[in-house]
Amino acid sequence: MKIDQYTLRATLMVAAMSATQWASVAEAQTLSDTKTVVRNAVLTRQEGKMALSMDVCLDELSLNHKQSVAIRPVLVSKDGTQRVAFEPLVVDSRAQHVLYKRGQGVETYRDARHIKRSGNSQTEFYHSTIPYQPWMRSYQLQLEEDLCGCGDLTNLPYVPSLMRNQEPERVPLMRVQLSPDDYKKERQLEGRAYVDFRLDKINLDPTYRRNPEELKKIMATIDEVRGKQDVSIERVTIHGYASPEGTYEHNTWLAENRAATLSNHIQKLYKFKPGVIGSTSTPEDWAGLREYVDKSQIAERTEILSIIDSQMDPDAKNERIKKQFPERYRQLLADVYPGLRHSDYVIQYSIRPYTLEESREVYRTHPQDLSLAEFVALAQDAGMETPEGQAIIYRAAEIHHDNPRAVLLAAQMALGQNDYARAEQILPANIKDPQQAYVLGGVRKMQLRFAEAKTLMEQALRGGVSEAQAQLDELRELMGE
Repeated sequence: MKIDQYTLRATLMVAAMSATQWASVAEAQTLSDTKTVVRNAVLTRQEGKMALSMDVCLDELSLNHKQSVAIRPVLVSKDGTQRVAFEPLVVDSRAQHVLYKRGQGVETYRDARHIKRSGNSQTEFYHSTIPYQPWMRSYQLQLEEDLCGCGDLTNLPYVPSLMRNQEPERVPLMRVQLSPDDYKKERQLEGRAYVDFRLDKINLDPTYRRNPEELKKIMATIDEVRGKQDVSIERVTIHGYASPEGTYEHNTWLAENRAATLSNHIQKLYKFKPGVIGSTSTPEDWAGLREYVDKSQIAERTEILSIIDSQMDPDAKNERIKKQFPERYRQLLADVYPGLRHSDYVIQYSIRPYTLEESREVYRTHPQDLSLAEFVALAQDAGMETPEGQAIIYRAAEIHHDNPRAVLLAAQMALGQNDYARAEQILPANIKDPQQAYVLGGVRKMQLRFAEAKTLMEQALRGGVSEAQAQLDELRELMGE
């Protein structure tokens, strides 16, 4: 299967849970007059409906031969302005149940569920659904009791553990569009070598001091890339550094020419195409000197750092350290400055695109050689809703952890599976990408951390994520704003 690098869109398809439990199992509750006991009550939302399930224990219910008792659960909005009743449960005496079967009973509960009171031990399972409405995110469950079965209902206390005042909607997932960069496979390997040159010289002697071993390091890195299948070396860069002793002007000449000499030596060994290998330089490695001093415990550490960080020109800095701290300067000159004369090298290379069939094998053996687009094509082929497809997306985020779209795909995958801990692990600690802010905002909302969710959704909205507006509206409602 060929991937269209300009039109492919990665649409995250996560299988939603078939039902979302909206309330904990309630403690047993005894109704006031009938001594009926309601226990194991659970509310769930499923396919646009609210469902109530509970056990109704009738062991203590006593009826005379002409009596029926109705129990009706009612869902009430937080502010009490909205009420929707579930199907009533009518418990008939034996005689009343006969009349009900004959169609001769009281008409009030003709369409309700009727059961006959029988025996000393009797527990009935109750289940009923009502259409879901948005206000049901904040609700209380109330039970009503009708002792005569004639429609004269009495409100009973609310079921305490079936009150839900802050229940967020599931967070809609965004479409993630891949960019042309997600099809590219540009990689690089980096290294550092300490190639020695004789004092003030720019000519390279491959046999001088450590040079045989240091040159082998560079060659080994190049050979590692050249040994890969489907790889083309695009660029080899040698970056030379000199140490701060001597004048800045002279060190500029040394660093620039030594780097050029080393790159010419590598070119002779490998015969790269014109333009592949090149050199750059930094006259004096003050950053390396600062890093060493900062991490060290040497005397006058703070004072030396202050000189390094000052706005003095490089020659003045070196002279100030030398004159003000002569003993420490001799220590740095002997122990640190030689390590500041180094050659860093970068080998940049590209990997050819793979077909879907090839990608399957590469995923098994060298997944780091796949582009994000190739990971997505594999996941779509397996099915985004399958464990295999989801594992592919998570692996893509591990390998392409610097790619915000790879991170976004995997984080949304975890959010869709209600795996909030995993979503947090995938997302960066300091989120700057607005789409990632939206996902973490969704995680915080589902964790009922509404203030944090609101801040993140506001960040997402400022960054152009239009989906965040609906989330902000809901959060303000949940927070009572």
